[in-house]
Amino acid sequence: MSDLLPIIEELADAQDHAARARWLLAVPLSALIREQVTVNRLLSAAGFHDGLAYLAAEVAALSATRGRDGLAPNTIRMSREYARIGIQVIARGGAEEGT
Repeated sequence: MSDLLPIIEELADAQDHAARARWLLAVPLSALIREQVTVNRLLSAAGFHDGLAYLAAEVAALSATRGRDGLAPNTIRMSREYARIGIQVIARGGAEEGT
């Protein structure tokens, strides 16, 4: 029996980067924040560098001090969207990581 939460076990069981990317896009953001150390370890072990960049961008966006408009700074938001687009492409199987 694993010490991982069932939702995190899904990431641990993912067979390729496309499956990991789909998991990253579907998992609740609260789980990413709460389990970021474990998720980081699993993505690192799989060599999923784009996934690590996406995780870092999401954590930065969710942790950023927001402005009067309620939004994170533009640099944080742009980094998050750029990382998300890359993960979406990988999730669809349209690109290999890093290309």
